[in-house]
Amino acid sequence: MKGRVVLKNVSALIIDDDEIQGNYLKHSLEAIGAAAVLVFDPDEFLSVLKEDDFDIVFIDYMMPKANGLSIFHSVLSEFGGSFNTPTLLMDNDFTESFGKEIFRTGYTNYLEKPVSKDSLSAALYLYLPKEKFVLQRERQHLHERGASEVKVPVVPESPVYEDEGVPAFLYEVEGMDVKEGLKNCGSAESFVSAVKLFHGSIKKKADEIEGFFNNQDINNYTIWVHALKSSARIIGIAELSEKARLMEEAGNKGDLSAINEATPGLLSDYRSYLDILSRISEDKDEDKDNKLPEIPPDVLNDAYESLRSFSDEMDIDLCEMVLKSIKEYTLPKEDEERMKKLYEMLLELDWDGMKKILPRE
Repeated sequence: MKGRVVLKNVSALIIDDDEIQGNYLKHSLEAIGAAAVLVFDPDEFLSVLKEDDFDIVFIDYMMPKANGLSIFHSVLSEFGGSFNTPTLLMDNDFTESFGKEIFRTGYTNYLEKPVSKDSLSAALYLYLPKEKFVLQRERQHLHERGASEVKVPVVPESPVYEDEGVPAFLYEVEGMDVKEGLKNCGSAESFVSAVKLFHGSIKKKADEIEGFFNNQDINNYTIWVHALKSSARIIGIAELSEKARLMEEAGNKGDLSAINEATPGLLSDYRSYLDILSRISEDKDEDKDNKLPEIPPDVLNDAYESLRSFSDEMDIDLCEMVLKSIKEYTLPKEDEERMKKLYEMLLELDWDGMKKILPRE
C-alpha cells in the first residue's frame, strides 16, 4: 500500500522568483490542507517571515537577486543567528559537496525541483510535529542525512487525474504532454493555471534571456534558462525543457561556444509558444447568444477596490479570483480593456503597472 499526508493547521512560506514553480508548490501544499504564502522577492520574504509564524519554509536556490544560501544567511542575521523553523532549499541539481554546504549553512534539508509529491510528503512527515498531520495508508522509505532509512508516507505513484476542464486544443500542441502536466500539477485547474502563467510570461522572459545573452551576462543567463527548464517541464513541454537544461549546463561550465550556437534556436522555440498557446487566454464564451448581464456600478467599484487592496498585498490568487468573477458580466468598453490589461500585468507580476491603471477611489 501507498500513503499520503493530510495536514492540520499548517502554515508554509515559499520564496521562488518563478511564478509557475512557486504556484506549483503552493497548490501542492494547499491540496493537502496547508495554508501557503508565496513571495517572489528576498526583501518581501524577510518582511513576511518576521511578521508571521510559519511551520515550514521553502527557499529556491537560484534567483536573480540572491541565491538560497545568501538568503538563509540573511534569515539567521534577522533572527539573532538561530532559526529553528524547518527550512528546505530547493534546486534542480545537487552534488555531494553542495549538499554538505547546504547543511553547514543551517538548512534542515533540500528538495529537488520540481518538488514531487512523494518527497514533499516525506519532508512534511519528517520535519513537522506529529500533531500537525494525519497519515493515510502506508509508508515508504526516504534516505536523508544522518539516517540509513526513515519510513515516511507518500502519495500514490500513479494517481488518476481528472482532465475535465483542460482545453481540447492543448492535446494537439506538438511537444506538450498534457498527461505529464496534469501529473505534475495535480489537477486540471492547476495545470491550466500553470499554462496560462507560462504563456503570459513568454515575451518578458524570452526578452530577458536574449538581453543577458547579447550582453554575455552568463551568470544571469544561466539563472533564467534554469527557470525556463523547470517551468517547461512542469507543464509537460519536455523538448523545450531539455534545450534549456543544456544551456544551463553550458552556462555553468562557461561554454560560450555552445551557448552562442544554441541560444537563437532556444529563443525561437520558446517564443513560438506565444502563438501556439494563444488560445489559452481566450474567453470560453461558448454560448454567445446568452448575453451576459451588465455589471452593476457597485459591483464594478467593489472589484476595483478589492484589486487595489490585493495588489498592494501582492496576492496573486485573490487578484485572479476578482478578475475571473468580472467575466460573468458585460463591462463598459473602457473597463473591459482595463480588466484585460490588469490580467496581463498580473501574469507578469507587474504590481506597479496594475496600481497605475487602477481607478483611484
